[in-house]
Amino acid sequence: MTNLVDTCHTGNDTPLISVIIVNWNGQQWLKKCLDSLIQQTYKHIEIIVVDNGSLDGSVDFIRSQYPSVKQVLNNKNMGFGGGNNSGISKAEGKLVLLLNSDAWVDPELAEELVKEKNLRNLDVIGPLEADYWSKEKREPYSTHIDLLGHPVFLTPPHPTRPSLYLTGVCLLFDKSLYEATGGFDSNFFMYCEEVDWFWRLNLLGKTFDYSHKLFVYHAGGGSNGEMLNTKMFLWRNQNTLQMLLKNYSLWSLAWVLPLYFAQNGIEMLFFLTQCKVKIAFTYVMGWGFCLSNLPGILKRRRPIQRDRAKDDKAIMSRMYIGSGKAVHLVHKYK
Repeated sequence: MTNLVDTCHTGNDTPLISVIIVNWNGQQWLKKCLDSLIQQTYKHIEIIVVDNGSLDGSVDFIRSQYPSVKQVLNNKNMGFGGGNNSGISKAEGKLVLLLNSDAWVDPELAEELVKEKNLRNLDVIGPLEADYWSKEKREPYSTHIDLLGHPVFLTPPHPTRPSLYLTGVCLLFDKSLYEATGGFDSNFFMYCEEVDWFWRLNLLGKTFDYSHKLFVYHAGGGSNGEMLNTKMFLWRNQNTLQMLLKNYSLWSLAWVLPLYFAQNGIEMLFFLTQCKVKIAFTYVMGWGFCLSNLPGILKRRRPIQRDRAKDDKAIMSRMYIGSGKAVHLVHKYK
């Protein structure tokens, strides 16, 4: 039986960190992930694994090998956003650390991340990514979206500028901030959840950045396997359009949406010429999803637009001016 770090309040001023791990059929990753948390030099930690209806024995594995780890058991797959929301609702810590199940961290990660967050007066901080197996560190990068919502990783020789969002592999923030800003949108099953939240943080004038020295070792794809075809395209098309509708002003939507739908049309034609009819149809399905859910999207849009402290010009200054999908294709075929 594994001994865990003390997860109780100790009465001192050191804040409790609630680590939230969302798992779906990821038992193969859990031992290394949980062991790396147990070895943390920061001892005031509770570990919460949110299981999204796994069928691979993950729940029993944790129950038998890590009995002090709390489990939140969902009877269906609620996705990344919904899973994290259910875990954070059970968190007792002042601070929340999100960590992907297919990732692990060095023993000093939590302690040093808290110090750096406080020293730099950041609302949210996340480590940079390194390779899960070799520990090879990625070259310095910043993360953005283009004007139509497609994510872009920029590395030298691109000019250095503040990231528009931080990747959701590992993030540290106050639970009160998450709750006050609405957290991840549970209507986003997978894809763009963190981008949508950070867009909101930008609008509210919150501060965030990657660590200057800390890394998380990430495999990638641990919770969604190889589903990079029809389902991934559908989630992307649903969520990108929702994100644009919620966060842009009406004036910006008036010219962004025609560009967005024109790009969608070009991509649909491309996939049809490649005989990938199912993928092409995900664009229509994404539009239909947003149309059928429009009342809910507009309801979530209202407080965002009401409370915003920055205009779209300030947000666009952090965006990539160009086609993020073109950048993605160039990197893919290099």
